[in-house]
Amino acid sequence: MDELDKKILLYLFRDGRRSIRSLASLLNLTPPTVLYRIKNLEKEEILEGFQLLVNPNFYGKYYSFIAFKNLMDMDDKWVFLKFKCVEWLNVYGIVGGSNAEIEDRISFMRKTLGEPVMQYTPLQQPLPPKELDIKIVKALQEDPRASTAEISKKLGIDSKIVIKRLKIMKNRGYISVIPKINIPKSGMSVFSMFSKRVPEIRDILSPCRVLEIVDKNNVGIEVCLTENIENVRNYVRAVREKDKEADVMIIYDINTKGIVE
Repeated sequence: MDELDKKILLYLFRDGRRSIRSLASLLNLTPPTVLYRIKNLEKEEILEGFQLLVNPNFYGKYYSFIAFKNLMDMDDKWVFLKFKCVEWLNVYGIVGGSNAEIEDRISFMRKTLGEPVMQYTPLQQPLPPKELDIKIVKALQEDPRASTAEISKKLGIDSKIVIKRLKIMKNRGYISVIPKINIPKSGMSVFSMFSKRVPEIRDILSPCRVLEIVDKNNVGIEVCLTENIENVRNYVRAVREKDKEADVMIIYDINTKGIVE
């Protein structure tokens, strides 16, 4: 891993569907050079593939985040996202048909994992998606980096429509494709910050931010990727000058499931 490899991973975290040609342009390299580096990252088992993250509101569901001490772990069909953290915590993204169902599922988790350390349920308003959007997202679930031409051919629809719908879903924060990387092996640092004052810290974290989940009350989670732990300290210090109550977690593994039925 050198600085160029780290930049490739950073750009892919920000947009896992970014093309080789686009990466080459950003890095001032040739496309074959970028492709060679990506293949090498895969060979070294640093880049393990790509995964699709879908906001449950996109398909009419509610969600909540909850953290438990990781003395034990659990999984279920309604866990759509999991962060494993250095601070002896696992953070779970829980899906439910209602807030009441989410609370029932958290009660079920308590029986195995004990009392939660943190819970955050965003202010949200799920809306039924278009049937076409669901089909496109399910195609992405099978291959997160499938080209618009491949999706168009698979679904039998015009590629211009696919491009338009993907752009709308991405801009609305419904979907994102992120690389599945071996974070410890990469030598990079991934961290999240929970804040009730997101607009005040957004600019501070913009150089490293790869994911943002925020509600209408400006409460949310910022996920960042940076080159080393010293950078994490600097970002956390700067954020806490604005929001002293912001919580930070160092992440060493991220898993997502896409659409949870």
